[in-house]
Amino acid sequence: MRDKLVLEFWDRKSFFKTEEYYSYVKNIINEKIKEDLDGGDVTTNSLINKDKEIKAVIIARKDGIIAGIEELSLILKEEKVTILKKDGDIVKNNDIILEIHGNARKILAYERTILNIMQRMSGIATLTYNLKKSVNNDCFVAATRKTLFPLLDKKAVSVGNGLTHRLTLNDAALIKDTHLKILNNGFDKALRLAVENAEIKYIEVEVKSEEEALKAAEEIFKLKSEKLFAIMFDNMKPTEIKNSIDKINKTDNLLFEASGGINQENIEEYSKTGVDIVSLGRLTHSVKSFDMSLQVT
Repeated sequence: MRDKLVLEFWDRKSFFKTEEYYSYVKNIINEKIKEDLDGGDVTTNSLINKDKEIKAVIIARKDGIIAGIEELSLILKEEKVTILKKDGDIVKNNDIILEIHGNARKILAYERTILNIMQRMSGIATLTYNLKKSVNNDCFVAATRKTLFPLLDKKAVSVGNGLTHRLTLNDAALIKDTHLKILNNGFDKALRLAVENAEIKYIEVEVKSEEEALKAAEEIFKLKSEKLFAIMFDNMKPTEIKNSIDKINKTDNLLFEASGGINQENIEEYSKTGVDIVSLGRLTHSVKSFDMSLQVT
């Protein structure tokens, strides 16, 4: 039951099957190709006949999780693409991910855009997958909104078995210290205003201490609302988070998130505090690209 609520609150992977997402991807791809081909590819156009057909392959240069295959298909609509590994597959060094048969000039012109997207998305998916394995089933792992390519990055996290968190500011209410300062008030007014908005289904409150966590929980329980709530422990130590959760009456409509300062070295410790989810900005804001190459065969 609790896992189902966590997925409802923090996962929007169904969005990645919508026309809205496909339109977003096409726009990004077209913009990147336009940037790369401004004035044309003088090297390829000088050396390669315009009617030359070739076969090329994309090869993994390390072990990891592949992502970006679906996005790649939107770039190479007119070429024959044989997909040998699908999104979410585990690949080994030197595995062939896919084959491309088509016009040489077009394939070479698109090479950098193809690799940039797949390398970034596969890097994110691989890191997410490894972090999820390290916490076993103690909690879920999610991204934050610290992204370079928001929806592509979130899709890659999903491919790596992570949760998306909010895709946009409209997904859920997240009451932060900035909101509280503007209101010049505590959690009570902010929570009440959020609850009174009929369009808001999910309400999360950011806290930075055990005192704030207990106060936020107290105000949430006072509301007696049927909406789904969460408390985000921001930049707090694992012991502080565990102590806070131990003092809060754990109910079905109150979930817990740890965020801030979480990395590969301490994520396991955070996962054992009683939180339902840990979120990491480093999944997307400083990820290392997955090594792969395009080769003509």
